[in-house]
Amino acid sequence: MPLGRAKNLLRDVVDLLYPTACAFCETHVDGAGPLCPSCLADLEHQEDEAACPACAKPLAQHGDPCPYCEGSGEPNFEKIVRLGVYADPIRHLVYRAKYHGRWALAEFFADRLTRQPAVVGLLNQTDCLVPVPLHRVRQIARGYNQAEVLARRLKKLHRLPVVRPLVRVRHTEAQVVVKSRAKREQNLREAFGLIDAKAVAGRHVVIVDDITTTGATLQSVARALKPAKPASLSAVVIAVADPRGRDFEVI
Repeated sequence: MPLGRAKNLLRDVVDLLYPTACAFCETHVDGAGPLCPSCLADLEHQEDEAACPACAKPLAQHGDPCPYCEGSGEPNFEKIVRLGVYADPIRHLVYRAKYHGRWALAEFFADRLTRQPAVVGLLNQTDCLVPVPLHRVRQIARGYNQAEVLARRLKKLHRLPVVRPLVRVRHTEAQVVVKSRAKREQNLREAFGLIDAKAVAGRHVVIVDDITTTGATLQSVARALKPAKPASLSAVVIAVADPRGRDFEVI
């Protein structure tokens, strides 16, 4: 490992365990964890918001019918579970984890995910975790795969195997700059190749990623895994983003 990257990893561990400034608002913090009490309270509020148990999009209150999927969920998936919606402070922390090398924040999110009853319930019925793979060009540029870090942490917390049955066979345009659902689906068409069908055949599989917006990435992964005949496919993500590019409005 290059010395510079090793120093960055060490810095992230120290910042996560013994932070001096909140990772969101940058006020001084005392004690463990990356957030100040106020920002942590905001995060906990996001975690407590009602979500559709099938597609993970927000609801006005628990038990309401889902205005997005009407309870049918996303095609190819039994369920999708998440920590919160893609709004601050989650949005800012994910951005820092993804584009500024703050990989320890991905571990922090994994720890928070395992406090969610819906996530725990899903993982208790899971045989293996599949992190969404990055193309090697993007992984070299970024330095790590945030979905891989999430999956490895969940593996440690839940004693679940992480398997890698897929590779990214096309270097696609970043989904964040592709706006429409149709264009996102086109961008990811045949982006993944199945290299180890036995790893997921007949197993209850949970795909791990950071953000889902239109669901195009998850659907592309699901289509690539289908020939292996997994028993079921579900997904766990940090956050669900509004495909309109705004903060969610519950409709």
